[in-house]
Amino acid sequence: MMRSIMSLSAFLGGYVGAQYYLAFWVRRHFALSAAGAAGARCTLLLLSLAFPLSMILHRHSDGSLARAFSFASTFWLGLWWIWLACALAGDLIELSLRWSRWAGPSAAAATWLIPVFTLAFTGWALYEGSRAPLLREVEIRLPGLPSALEGFTVLQLSDLHLESGSRMRAFARLVDRINALSPDLVALTGDMVDPGFGAKEELAALAGRLRARSGVFAVMGNHEFYNGARSSEALYRLCGFKLLRNEVVTLPSGLQIAGIDDAHASGAGRSEAESLLSRLDAGKPALYLSHQPLFFEAFAQKASGLMLSGHTHGGQIFPFGLIVRLTYPRFYGLYRAERSQGGGGAFLYVSSGAGTWGPPMRLFAPAEVVLFTFRSQQPAEKTSY
Repeated sequence: MMRSIMSLSAFLGGYVGAQYYLAFWVRRHFALSAAGAAGARCTLLLLSLAFPLSMILHRHSDGSLARAFSFASTFWLGLWWIWLACALAGDLIELSLRWSRWAGPSAAAATWLIPVFTLAFTGWALYEGSRAPLLREVEIRLPGLPSALEGFTVLQLSDLHLESGSRMRAFARLVDRINALSPDLVALTGDMVDPGFGAKEELAALAGRLRARSGVFAVMGNHEFYNGARSSEALYRLCGFKLLRNEVVTLPSGLQIAGIDDAHASGAGRSEAESLLSRLDAGKPALYLSHQPLFFEAFAQKASGLMLSGHTHGGQIFPFGLIVRLTYPRFYGLYRAERSQGGGGAFLYVSSGAGTWGPPMRLFAPAEVVLFTFRSQQPAEKTSY
């Protein structure tokens, strides 16, 4: 509890401090009176409240006014972050130039370059955020893979953060793309919906169209718990998904599937993960679904196979990923533990997710869905990843 309070306090302190930094940046680069500088500080502080207010409003209303306010506030949040990054980069460059005693561009030119870059990156981030997720294909080679699992495909779908309207239409198109791939199994690794989601019947109808020969399996992310664990569980059941809440199931093909609730929101720590993973048969390949990329070592010690996670969004808007890496060293992409209890090696893939949270933007962190194919490999062979 104390750790959560300290983390929240540090976040709020940094958030408010960043508003003052940008207000100070405006004052340094533009000729403002004392009243103008005070107005800039007050405006930025008031705008900083828009996003948390929109989250509260959205939980209680799904009307057009709430959606419009939500879009405006999240747009500002993305613009603010990109502006902050550009301003910090500009100040660092300015300090470097002063230290090197190189004149560089004029102060006036440098002042206007920051807004130009901010707007350009914001436009690109909006475009990236509106694009359909990329399809990534990854082969997972496991020595001793049973013949029944040779060529077995798993489609990972993570962090959709669905709301009504455009995101639901995008999901409908995504369902058609997934069905065209004919995966053996679809794995949903959490954060399918956000708090306040109301289009349950519409989502269930779309989810009912999703096809996979061995079924659709899911685990809950932190946003499902923010939405209410019981409500979210009922929604997953309504969609016809097999929701794994600290459970292990085994398919007829021999593939074991373990799924755990979100580590932070549910309070499931390393001991809970180890307890769940101890139920795996080390002699059979396993698929482990965990929303957050935590406790990969525990999985590698108990089994061989593939762990799937999301949550990080690949940073979503650069350079936020540099901050995310401090908490999640395994931040994005494929990771391998050379040794595992099963002797076949263990892999972790952290997806950047198929949707966005907060700002409808992505900058140098494109959305994705990932198709994994299991292949056998002789123990003496080595494959680089």
